[in-house]
Amino acid sequence: MALAPQFQEIPLNAVDWQDHSFRFSPSADPIRLADSLKEVGLLAPPWLREKGGESYQVITGWKRLLAAAQLGWKSVPALILPAGTPESSCLLVIIHDNALGRGFNPLEQALLAARLLAHWDRDTVAQRFLPLLGLPPTPGYLERLLSASVLEAPWQTLLAQGSLALTAAARLAKWPGPEREAALPFWEQLPLSQSKQEEFLEALELLARREGSTPARILYRPEIEQCLTQPDLTPQERAGAVRRLLKGWLLPRLSAVEETFQAGLKRLGLSQHPRLRLKPPPAFEGPDFQMEIKFRDAAELRQLLAELARLAGEEEFSDLTAL
Repeated sequence: MALAPQFQEIPLNAVDWQDHSFRFSPSADPIRLADSLKEVGLLAPPWLREKGGESYQVITGWKRLLAAAQLGWKSVPALILPAGTPESSCLLVIIHDNALGRGFNPLEQALLAARLLAHWDRDTVAQRFLPLLGLPPTPGYLERLLSASVLEAPWQTLLAQGSLALTAAARLAKWPGPEREAALPFWEQLPLSQSKQEEFLEALELLARREGSTPARILYRPEIEQCLTQPDLTPQERAGAVRRLLKGWLLPRLSAVEETFQAGLKRLGLSQHPRLRLKPPPAFEGPDFQMEIKFRDAAELRQLLAELARLAGEEEFSDLTAL
């Protein structure tokens, strides 16, 4: 049945600011929106639901209402639903109101999916509602959302900001709370792409199983903490140092060969060469190395080939390609 809200002017002091039942973001910054309200006014009215005592519960439009209050407005036009409107209908309003506008961040998607399950079964939520959230309609994706929805507040903030990948969030949700707490500084301080997050967690889990330890004990090792706190390194360099440490512990032989290879490239002047790049076989398991050459014209190509011929005659180069 279609909803039939009443359109009316509502005093802002009648809004129940303490009722966050339908607020799915951990924070709201109304400053930019306030500038928009000053310029063009309220383009889309918020949706409210009547409560007892002539007060109103916010369904959608938190930022709009906060911005209006910040500007000193006394009232706003709003769409009002009666007090008996079921929660399921309010959730539909939220989905359709936002899906056609700004959309949802990953945290909002996760929290909404969890709330929808109180009213519809898993198949319906996955197939009917996930596409409205801009997500694939698969059971696996729904399970990742549900896992992420139970994380602690700091992780939820990272998820909302896009700093925590949903795949990593679902994996972290399986860890005990103290293990997640040990991992939190690495997400708060280091720039980690989705693939790097998954690599990081997989390395910790493999090391913990191999050593009969836990991810937290590994993360609290002095070598790791030193990488995280070195003031002379950029965040990107700290992330690289942590990843190299974990890889060295997980794959010591491969890491040693890679370090030898990189040192050899540096001695030959190839580590930062602008036109030549020597690539080893994957995991050094194969006979074929690759040499990438960039050149502008035939003259530069002849110059680079001469340089390669000189390098190929050096013992250091032969040792490098024999690893």
